[in-house]
Amino acid sequence: MRRTVRHFSLLIVAASVAGCAAGSVTSASSGATHGSSAGQVAASAAGTPSGSASSSGGDTAQVGPLGVLAVPAGATPWRENTHAPIGLDAFVSQFYISSDQADEKRLYVRRGFASGIVEGWINTDDTQQSIAIARFSSVTGATSAFDDLANALREKHAPWKIFADPADGGVGAADPKLDSMGNAFVDVAARVGDYLVDVHEFSAASPDPAAARALLAHQVKSLKSKA
Repeated sequence: MRRTVRHFSLLIVAASVAGCAAGSVTSASSGATHGSSAGQVAASAAGTPSGSASSSGGDTAQVGPLGVLAVPAGATPWRENTHAPIGLDAFVSQFYISSDQADEKRLYVRRGFASGIVEGWINTDDTQQSIAIARFSSVTGATSAFDDLANALREKHAPWKIFADPADGGVGAADPKLDSMGNAFVDVAARVGDYLVDVHEFSAASPDPAAARALLAHQVKSLKSKA
């Protein structure tokens, strides 16, 4: 039975998009339904424009836990960034809607989940980006997790637009339907050895698959260079 994947409950929306006072964002909540966030987190808005070299992955020489790229210089990190590996419960709770978490935990245990990381930031142009990495004890486990996620992305229905990322063997989907805060959404994932890598891009008015692909490519390249 196909599971509905909902990667983050950490949807943060920039001040100018949300109509809040400049420099801050109010915290809100929304239903944990397919294609919408399970919750939203307050944060300040600052950073570098999405699509620029710096916002597309930071400095490959500066990486965090599990090789996650550093938050770009000048960008505002999400307050929920741990800057440390997280365990199974924390990763699954940030990656899937609540109704799927029990099943996903069982699957991730069988796949040999070792540790995970979720890092996000806000750019000065009010776009937001995030990277999630899950490491498994074997390539087989990472492949199973990626295949499951890729199939879920391929099964998205209109108005979602599905796209391939041949350079990194990735699969992505873009949702042009704006959320309650005026953001479009892109999700793209790939596998690097025993790592599952997933990138999110939030942008006002229309989705930006190119920025999401650029960030994924930078993260994949960094992981491969350290293999």
